[in-house]
Amino acid sequence: MKLLLTLASFSAFIGIAAPAHADDADDAFIASLNAAGITYNDPTNAVGAGKWVCDTVKGGTQMSDVVSTLKSKNSNLSEDKANKFAAIAASSYCPDAISSTSTPSSAAPVSDS
Repeated sequence: MKLLLTLASFSAFIGIAAPAHADDADDAFIASLNAAGITYNDPTNAVGAGKWVCDTVKGGTQMSDVVSTLKSKNSNLSEDKANKFAAIAASSYCPDAISSTSTPSSAAPVSDS
């Protein structure tokens, strides 16, 4: 069964105005969703939801909460696909926002003595 990511209602929920045209980041995001097997009704709404992921994470919301919201607004979206969608969005639109949270913390300094 083909998974259908229904982003029209989600886009309305988050109140994102659709951009008039796609840019390279948007095109790469859509291509990554397609490669991951994530389907959607409207690429503009998918882009809006992807940008919402970054805005929300940059605002301090934990990624697990973002994924939960994605799932709650898209009943046909599995946990795996919601995680993939969020990861693709972060990679496409805000790699700086996730690099600090995904980088392991520094190990304790090693003493020479």
